[in-house]
Amino acid sequence: MKATAILTAGVLLCAASAQAQPETSVTFTKDIAPILQRSCQNCHRPGSLAPMSLLTYEDARPWARSMQNKTALREMPPWFIEKNIGIQHFKEDLSLADDEIAAFAAWADAGAPRGDMADMPPPLEWADADEWTIGTPELIVSTPVMTVPAVAPDYHDEIGPVPTGLTEDRWVKAVEVKEVRLLDDEAREKAKTMGGFGNFSIHHMGIHSGEALGTTEESERPLEDRDRFRLTHEIGQNATIYPADTGVKLAAGTELNFTVHLYSSGMEIPVRADIGFTFHADGYQPKYKQSGFLAIGNLGDGLDIPAGADNVRFDSFYTMPQHGILTTYEPHMHSSGKRMCVEAVYPDQTREMLNCSKYDHSWARVYVYEDDHAPILPQGTVLHMIGWYDNTAKNRNVVDPRNWKGWGNRSIDDMFLLLPKVTFLDEEQYAEVVAEREAKLANMATNQQN
Repeated sequence: MKATAILTAGVLLCAASAQAQPETSVTFTKDIAPILQRSCQNCHRPGSLAPMSLLTYEDARPWARSMQNKTALREMPPWFIEKNIGIQHFKEDLSLADDEIAAFAAWADAGAPRGDMADMPPPLEWADADEWTIGTPELIVSTPVMTVPAVAPDYHDEIGPVPTGLTEDRWVKAVEVKEVRLLDDEAREKAKTMGGFGNFSIHHMGIHSGEALGTTEESERPLEDRDRFRLTHEIGQNATIYPADTGVKLAAGTELNFTVHLYSSGMEIPVRADIGFTFHADGYQPKYKQSGFLAIGNLGDGLDIPAGADNVRFDSFYTMPQHGILTTYEPHMHSSGKRMCVEAVYPDQTREMLNCSKYDHSWARVYVYEDDHAPILPQGTVLHMIGWYDNTAKNRNVVDPRNWKGWGNRSIDDMFLLLPKVTFLDEEQYAEVVAEREAKLANMATNQQN
């Protein structure tokens, strides 16, 4: 009798255990690998940003539960546009749909099954790290070599000017920045084993012709000066390809200056940056005036974040001096930054929340609008920027929440900026662009009805 009871209990226990196992058809080869290829492997591969590779099942299997957690929190992939507010159409959108997040959860809960290898997509062929994604540059400008100590505070400096050698004005089509580490083979292999951000020394770098970024308030800068070349390069950033029919001028005799922010990675590394340019053909004249760079919303000494404080809010405003198309959304805060929203207040006083996003200073992203969805802003539109800061221990980027935070260049200080690229339009161009957009929207509405 007792043996029967034990046997029965064992059978019941096994049945309960079987019922607890989730039923799923989600496998790595059929469901997970395509998502990883699209949204993860650009960083999660040997020699890239991430600390582990996700190229194969053997690579990914140990991280199944971590991927479930990180995707559920929308911490990975690092795409922080809020899904329920504003414009959702961006180029190179890495974000996951709800069903893709559910797939990671189901896969992990089922024990991360491999699946049928016949379902496995062919591996992607990634370009060598030394190759330029913009094609062979027509001009390469290099910074001086900078030596980053093995262990040291963040390094900030203004470097330049460095001559470009241009003897005639050229219109920039695309620009790409590469970090070049001047290591021998042994040191190079050691650096690879460090993984993650240990593979990079440049956190970010302002590249500009003429005066340093932020020297003159954008509202005071003459419009004819707005197409001068400026670029902010940040760790892991892709090449910048300017919109069609626009131009950013690199004038004859231009010299480049560099505002650099470097950090240590555990070994002494001599490093330089190579900036590669491709140009439009000789004789090209842009149809539209493209801003090289805008830095708006700067509160300067008005940025006051108390120690241990969360949800500290600041507001700033910028008035469009001319009609324009906002081609990118790029919030820029520092370690305490938590969230930013940008609202457009149009001249007729109607309001539109363009975008809101989480902010993580480890992943300062540039979000590029799809061409047919980039906001068209008439002259006089007020961009209302709203920022929230978390200077508490909950924020993993904050080194010591006992410290007050104000404006500064160091990551442990803070900033409040929007760094958009804008295509400026005259009256005739504005009317043309608005008419084209309205026609496309009408056509889309007709197609949806049919």
